[in-house]
Amino acid sequence: MSTSTRRRFLETTGLGIAGAALSSARGAAAQTPAAAAIVDWHAHWVGPHVVALLGARTSPRPPQGAGWFDIDARLRDMDANDVRRQVLAWVGGAFDGAVPPEEARPLWRAQNDDLAALVRAHPSRFSALASLPTSNVAWAAEELERAHGDLGLIGAVLPLDAFVSLAGARALAPIFAAAQKHRSHIFVHRGAAAAAVPGQQPETGAVNPYFGLPAAGAGRGQAPSGDNVSARTLLATATHLASGVITLAFTDFLDAYPDVTVQVAMMGGAISYVTEHVQMAAEEAGSPIPAKQLKRVYLDTGQSGRAPRGIALAAKVFGADRILFGTDSGPVAAIGPTIASVKQAEISAAEKELIFSGNARRLLSSRGIT
Repeated sequence: MSTSTRRRFLETTGLGIAGAALSSARGAAAQTPAAAAIVDWHAHWVGPHVVALLGARTSPRPPQGAGWFDIDARLRDMDANDVRRQVLAWVGGAFDGAVPPEEARPLWRAQNDDLAALVRAHPSRFSALASLPTSNVAWAAEELERAHGDLGLIGAVLPLDAFVSLAGARALAPIFAAAQKHRSHIFVHRGAAAAAVPGQQPETGAVNPYFGLPAAGAGRGQAPSGDNVSARTLLATATHLASGVITLAFTDFLDAYPDVTVQVAMMGGAISYVTEHVQMAAEEAGSPIPAKQLKRVYLDTGQSGRAPRGIALAAKVFGADRILFGTDSGPVAAIGPTIASVKQAEISAAEKELIFSGNARRLLSSRGIT
């Protein structure tokens, strides 16, 4: 690629306009308090009625660890770290594959009812996203209507595996039509979609050997001695998350849903690194991708997306105005380490303010929450 072509590439993508993004960030920060309280957009909680229903089954079982359930301990941790609000969700993706749809319906409803009760009990501390199935999309759309109309929730969480292909995303069109009607916030989190959703490429099974991991069901101890299974697992996760962002940001799927905001967990995996190559290939093919497409999604700083250098890269590629603070609270016991990671990122104070609270205030206020 010639120097002039490279310059044009940088000028026509979000990657070369960091100065404009920073100016925008400074402007937003100037309108808000410098030390505004933090909002956590990636937090998990499982309701007591769900625990009771799962406790009566042999599979699936409730998540393990008090962090999933103990609201008093969570509020203490939030207070200690100046986290004003959490947006709660739980994928419950195992229901789609492990429980027949009719048996799973009470689980979905119980989780959403429990979330609504918690929000009513602590309206200044929690907002929530409905759990929805992909095994019965028509019912999921109805449940999203109920979540907005009766329960006071602000959107829904959907499993990542439904978005590893455009065909899979399109299969969820009834859900997104309801989301457009209610201006929902949709959180795309790691999780298995129903087998009927097209294009399924789960992070287990036949995919495992491709990433150098033991085949599903092989058990521990099957990996070659001296291998790094943890690193390979993170690669699989990063690849799947990036596939979801490509479906949502670089295809026409969201064109029909301009009022839906979409968040992809954990920085969209490897997407910040991949995006530059996607843009370069598109430009060389004569059809550059408009920079505004990078603004179609929000990313968050959840557990495998909290590395300081990764946060800085995502801020440069997508803009700090597209990054939400998130901790994976629930399975992750403490909020503090993620706050420290964001503070360590080599980005401006104004950009950190956007990530910690500025973007959250904008999203919440658009849904009537101050």
